Amino acid sequence: MTISTTADQHSFASSADFFRQAIEAAPTGMMMIDDRGDIVLINQQVETMLGYSRDELIGQPVEMLVPERFRARHPGFRNGFFADPRARPMGGGRDLFGLRKDGTEVPIEIGLNPLSTPDGAFVLSSIVDITERKRAAGQIQASLREKETLLKEVHHRVKNNLQVISSLINMQVRQVTDASARAALQECQSRVQAIGLIHEKLYQFEDYSRVPFSEYVRSLASTIFQATGLAPSAVALDLQVETSSLAIDKAIPCALILNELITNALKHAFRGERGGVIHVALRRDSDADLTLSVTDDGVGMPIDFDIEKSNTLGMQLVSTLVEQLEGRLEISREDSGTTFRITFPTEAHS
Repeated sequence: MTISTTADQHSFASSADFFRQAIEAAPTGMMMIDDRGDIVLINQQVETMLGYSRDELIGQPVEMLVPERFRARHPGFRNGFFADPRARPMGGGRDLFGLRKDGTEVPIEIGLNPLSTPDGAFVLSSIVDITERKRAAGQIQASLREKETLLKEVHHRVKNNLQVISSLINMQVRQVTDASARAALQECQSRVQAIGLIHEKLYQFEDYSRVPFSEYVRSLASTIFQATGLAPSAVALDLQVETSSLAIDKAIPCALILNELITNALKHAFRGERGGVIHVALRRDSDADLTLSVTDDGVGMPIDFDIEKSNTLGMQLVSTLVEQLEGRLEISREDSGTTFRITFPTEAHS
C-alpha cells in the first residue's frame, strides 16, 4: 500500500513538473489563477511582458494586473467564468489591457481554459501582447482613410471638370443658330451632366465605389425635366426603384441609358398637350441580375421600329451601352406607350 502511494505521488510530481516545463516553454504568456482569483503560476513571457518577477506576482490577486478603470468589474467576469467553465476568449469584443509594473498599459488578447485538479478549480490563461498588431492595424486604417480622402477628392474634381465642360457646351449652344446643331449640342450636354451627377453622388456618400442608384434616378429625372422645360404636372414620374447601389462601371452606362430613354420619352411620347406618366423601375431578378425598365404611356413607337437599324445617336448609344453592361434589351410596344427593359448582371462575366 505504501509502495503504491509513493508511486502515485512520484507520478503526480512528475506530471506537475512536466506541466510547469510546458508552461515555461510556451511562446506566449501563460498564467494560472485559482477560484479566489489569486495567481498561482506564470511563465517567463508574463514576466517580460508586464515587468514583474514571478515572486512579485505569485499569491497576488490577478486584479493587480488590471487597469484601474476596469478593476471593479473584473471579479464579476472572473466569477462568471468559474460558474460556466469552458475554453473561450476573454473580452467578447472588448479591448483588453494589462497593467505593467511601471504603470503603463499593454493591449493584450487572452484565452481562458478551465482546469479541474485534485487541488481545486483553476483557470489557465494564455496572454498575447498585440501591441504590434494594433500598430499595424492603425497604419492600415490611416492609409485607408488617406485613400478614401483622395478618392473623394478625385470624384469632386471630376464632377467639377464635367461641369466646366457642360458650361462650355452651353456657351457654344448660344452661338449656334442651326436648330439641329443646337439640339445635338444640348443632347451632348445632358449626357455630360448625367455622368457628372454620378460623381456628385459618389462624393456625397461614404462608399466611393458604388452609387446609391435610387437617389441618383430621382436627381437625374429632375435634371432632365428642368432641361426639357416640361412641368411635372404635365408629365409625372413614377419611380419603383429598389434601394440598391451599383458599382461605378455599371452605374455610368445605366445613367446614360436612363438619360437617353427619359429624354426620348419626354420629347416624343407626349406630343402637343398630351400628358402622362413615365415609369422607371429597377428590381433585382436574382442574386446576379438586375432589370432596369423605362415605360411611358404616350403615343407609342412605330410598329416597325428596330433599334439595331435606328439612325439616331441616342438609340445607337442605348444599344451600345446595353452591350457594355453585358445585358439584353427588350422593347414592348403598345397603343398607349412603350417599354424599354434592360436586364444585366451586377458583376462582370469572367
